[in-house]
Amino acid sequence: MQCKKKKKLKEENLTNNIEKEIFNTASDLSKNYAEIALDTLTEESLLSKIPVIKSLVSFYKITSSIVDRHNMKKILIFLEEFHLNKIDSNKLDIFKKKFEEKPKHRDKVLETILLLNERFIDTKKSQILANLFSAYIQEVLTWEQFLKMSFMLNNLNPYGYKILERIVDKNSELKFSMRQMIEGHAILMACGIGTKFEDRFKLTNTGIRLYELGIKPLRKKQSA
Repeated sequence: MQCKKKKKLKEENLTNNIEKEIFNTASDLSKNYAEIALDTLTEESLLSKIPVIKSLVSFYKITSSIVDRHNMKKILIFLEEFHLNKIDSNKLDIFKKKFEEKPKHRDKVLETILLLNERFIDTKKSQILANLFSAYIQEVLTWEQFLKMSFMLNNLNPYGYKILERIVDKNSELKFSMRQMIEGHAILMACGIGTKFEDRFKLTNTGIRLYELGIKPLRKKQSA
């Protein structure tokens, strides 16, 4: 019983700190967490002084587990990318009010973000998810649309990012052989981003928006 109590307190502490970090416009998460070595994420690290990192270290019981450290790193990358979007303060305030008025929805949103990040192997997915979440807060996406895209993202083979870019972005300089494109089409179809009718491949509207709102912003930031 005592063990369950402690676990619940840790979960609440983690979700509370993630919530605070989302609304923290003066965030300390300014480092490039994608480049941080997993073995630096420890209780003794200077990074652990930041509240959200402290709660992550505590929740995942960071020891020698690569999986736990990787989970922590993905959440930090998600938060870092989220803050890079510089969401309009009015939109953020409106969203915060929704959290206050609908605690069940608040819990569902935070749990979804944490669970999806845990499932990802590729850290870039955490960045894409952050961009989709930003679009949801700015009311570009509904909650249902955000969920649909997030689950597609979860099932997407990372090779599909470049195939998506090649198909959607007319200015893309990426080149693929016919064989590579056929393989790419199969990857996109496997997660619901593409469809095929009478041997004609086509992206779904959701797949196109996933690229435009989630993946394309990363390219813009890299070239800025």
